[in-house]
Amino acid sequence: MNVTLKCIFGYNLPYTSFMLLENFYESLTSWFEAKLSDKNWLLKLTLFAVFISLFLAFPPYSLLVSHLKTNGVKLDAWVFIQNQAQDLLHPKDMDFDVRRENMILRWTLPFLSFITNHNVVLILIAQAMCGVFFLHNIGRYVFRMSGDKAITGFFVLAIAHIFVSVWTFADIHGYGDGFAYFFLLTALLSRNVFVIFISLQIAFFTDERAVVAGGYLLLWWIVVKAYERNDFSLLGMVKAGLFGESAVVWAAWVCYFGVRNYVLATYFPNHSYSTIGTPVLFANAHRNGLGSSIWSAFEGTWLLMGSALLALFLTRRYWLIAALSIGFAILVATGIYVHDIDRALSYGFPFILAAVFILHKTASLTSFRLILFFTMLICVGHPQVFYMGYNKILWLEPLPMKAFMLLDKVMSWNLF
Repeated sequence: MNVTLKCIFGYNLPYTSFMLLENFYESLTSWFEAKLSDKNWLLKLTLFAVFISLFLAFPPYSLLVSHLKTNGVKLDAWVFIQNQAQDLLHPKDMDFDVRRENMILRWTLPFLSFITNHNVVLILIAQAMCGVFFLHNIGRYVFRMSGDKAITGFFVLAIAHIFVSVWTFADIHGYGDGFAYFFLLTALLSRNVFVIFISLQIAFFTDERAVVAGGYLLLWWIVVKAYERNDFSLLGMVKAGLFGESAVVWAAWVCYFGVRNYVLATYFPNHSYSTIGTPVLFANAHRNGLGSSIWSAFEGTWLLMGSALLALFLTRRYWLIAALSIGFAILVATGIYVHDIDRALSYGFPFILAAVFILHKTASLTSFRLILFFTMLICVGHPQVFYMGYNKILWLEPLPMKAFMLLDKVMSWNLF
């Protein structure tokens, strides 16, 4: 029977049209689950997600090729990293420059440069492997939490197509955020005190943004323990943010700032940061990137976070809402002080994982799947754009477009 329904816009639509879309969604989900039925399904899912991500947003490897050439254009961050590797506490050619002045206490890449004899390609391969394991470990956690392969698959595909994953493969410039993302995730998912502490130190000494992100790990454990203990009181949240795994974050901060202050006072007594106290994104040369970055750093996962926020509101978890809101405000506030705000905002990926956890605890399996399905569609379909300062919004072109651009250069058509 073809029943007619009246939608909210006033149009009469046949019931069969709703069934058609519902049947398509159910068939697609069943097909997706069938493809994830073998023993190594998670590894295959991870590699497939990486492949699709690279196909739709191919990294700018031409810049790396130029850097590796004897007479090519050099990427200045890699040049300074090599200088650091030769003398960490007395790097030469440390001119007053935004990148280099901020890099004197970023030691992870100089260490890798030292042990690889400054083999940039090998370091980038290691970073790419961190990107693969980042997705794999996220998938493993989500499946262990939900027990549902469709949910896991949708989420891994979604994360693979937002900045926090794409940048790990696209960063050929010498920033090393992929290492920081991976070790922050390792600390977040671990219950081993030693693993958490070491992972945090590696992340902290990769980039200062990871130091701030330590606070987002505190929020993650506050959310998880609130549901595990069914204690959503302010006192319970304070305890969760101070003890257990959270105590390791506090210890890691004490250790990091102790080393940092000693090194600055002893070896760089006259050092200063030109951007301290200046909200870069409010300057005329930068402000146009703020709105773009706030959207594009998270893309479809905004749907996840918004749904989790609604779930918290409907269940009256007001203290959790307040804590997460303050944390997210800190994420945005610290982001506006740098040129490349997308990198800063992507250190907030624990908020996405917290949203998934909250929905797992509050939503039905059917609605949870549906939310993740649309999240995945938005993330995969959205072009990979990001802001690199000076009102320049860059696009990572798909692989076919990159190939056509290369052909255009070889043939001197001058279309691009």
